[in-house]
Amino acid sequence: MFGSTYSLYISDRNLPTHTLPVTCTESEISQLRDLDHRCMDRGWAWVVMVASFVCLMMVNGIAFSAGVYNVVFLEYFGETKCTTAWVGSLISATSAGTGVISSFLTNRFSCRISIIVGGVVATAGMVLSAFAQSVQFLVVSYGLVAGAGLGLVYTPALVAIGYYFEERRVFATGFALTGGGVGVFIFPPMIKFFIDKYSWRGSFLLMGGVTLNICIFGGLMRPLQLTTDTRKRKEDVALTDFTFLRNTKLILLSFSCLFWASGLGIGFVHLSAYAVANDSSELGASFLISVIGIGNTVFRLITGMAANHPAVDSLTVYSGTLGIVGLISLCCPLLMVTTVGQMFYALLFGMYTSSAVVLVAPLVVEFVAVSSLASALGVVNLMTGIGYLIGAPLAGWLYDTTGLYVNSFYLSGVCFLLSSAVILAAPLFGEEKIVFTEDVKENSQPNGCMMKISMK
Repeated sequence: MFGSTYSLYISDRNLPTHTLPVTCTESEISQLRDLDHRCMDRGWAWVVMVASFVCLMMVNGIAFSAGVYNVVFLEYFGETKCTTAWVGSLISATSAGTGVISSFLTNRFSCRISIIVGGVVATAGMVLSAFAQSVQFLVVSYGLVAGAGLGLVYTPALVAIGYYFEERRVFATGFALTGGGVGVFIFPPMIKFFIDKYSWRGSFLLMGGVTLNICIFGGLMRPLQLTTDTRKRKEDVALTDFTFLRNTKLILLSFSCLFWASGLGIGFVHLSAYAVANDSSELGASFLISVIGIGNTVFRLITGMAANHPAVDSLTVYSGTLGIVGLISLCCPLLMVTTVGQMFYALLFGMYTSSAVVLVAPLVVEFVAVSSLASALGVVNLMTGIGYLIGAPLAGWLYDTTGLYVNSFYLSGVCFLLSSAVILAAPLFGEEKIVFTEDVKENSQPNGCMMKISMK
């Protein structure tokens, strides 16, 4: 007990993103490392990956089906495009912005707890929306309550991947995020069917039942176990590291996410209404969101596998795809005049935006220490949420002012191009990753704690 000790910051797998200052003997350190080695990239890690896939399928499927509801709400409530767009923009914005709260729950409890709580809250929001009598009520029930619940699911679903995978982390992240593309493909036609069969109110009740399944898959996020002594120590000290906020690359990535989220929100909320304005049927317009999902699903997986190759630079792929989708969005008005053109635009939109979404989490891991992953993702998701919040309503205001959707999609293209340009500056700042390293200290502090921060 009083022999030589290592002062080490250990990542607690039951609280995946906490760093716990503890004094460990050499045998305890060896035991913890062996435990990590047995759990990483194998065994239950694959179950966690599938559970993350399903959770993200639910989150994206619900949040990005807002465009289907947007067409219905415009007709039912008769509000302006700008006012109605707040419903769809808020569910995306809140689900992303709640990442800070989900990071706290993940740090304080576990990924499992955060996901289960999020599933319950999101279900409550969907059920409450069935009784809405105004757009303002939907802004609260669907946009805020359901959105907050989905946000409590998204971050821990990704964090769990980060802690169960190391060598195959990019592939596992890409596979899990492919679930988001599958959700975008499946949910819009399913919701449209529910609306046609049971009315939009009945669809919310049915979707509440679907959403509750998040809790089941969240329960599969089994925390990795530490030794009994370490589990006791976590009750005494729990520190969340915010030194990553000095990381210039992370700040640039956050603003990049703000811009592309603005462009993405415009596409998902207004594309169906834009198609209807060009004489498409409501069913055909809702199918455009599914086409986005097809492109999303395929290219999320391809991007995840490609980014695992050492010759592929994730930052270059991220910036390049955003630039491409920006140019495509500027050409959108030329494609929206025919049904084939609309399908083609939706497919390209889904393909190139998927690459950016897949690469955000791996880029965060590159920029900050793993111990800061949940908190850093929370900040990035907060900025993403702000983008979702302002994009669709601003595009709706442009339509209300000018009477043309073309200006809304010009705005979307500019947002994507700005996102691409901002992140291109990241390599200029070199390596700024903050890491926690082992150190040996004979005369340790009373709490046996020492932290060594190195800027590489």
